[in-house]
Amino acid sequence: MTLIYKTIDVGSIAAGATEEGNWTSDDNYTLKYIIAVEATDATLSNVTATMRIDNFTFTKDSVPLSIFQRPVNQQLELNYELSKGKTFYYSITNNTGSGVTVFLVLVLELAE
Repeated sequence: MTLIYKTIDVGSIAAGATEEGNWTSDDNYTLKYIIAVEATDATLSNVTATMRIDNFTFTKDSVPLSIFQRPVNQQLELNYELSKGKTFYYSITNNTGSGVTVFLVLVLELAE
């Protein structure tokens, strides 16, 4: 199993603001995990997100981003196909009273 780490720099999100973005897969992967990181190690419990791959929205409604902020050995295993040309989309809303700086790390398993 070959794991690849793709970091998406969402950037600074002001209080009450929403940032959206995407990344298009450059190879055939399985999305194993998503790890959310806040630059100052602040909690992301009042920051919500929706995420999808093309038309498959796997968060259904917005979820606290903190569910993806767990230690690696406690992460939720996703196992979503993210083949070449498919696009991962995110929308992140900061519901806190101050800005946050967010990185999303996609843990990808390279198809062999």
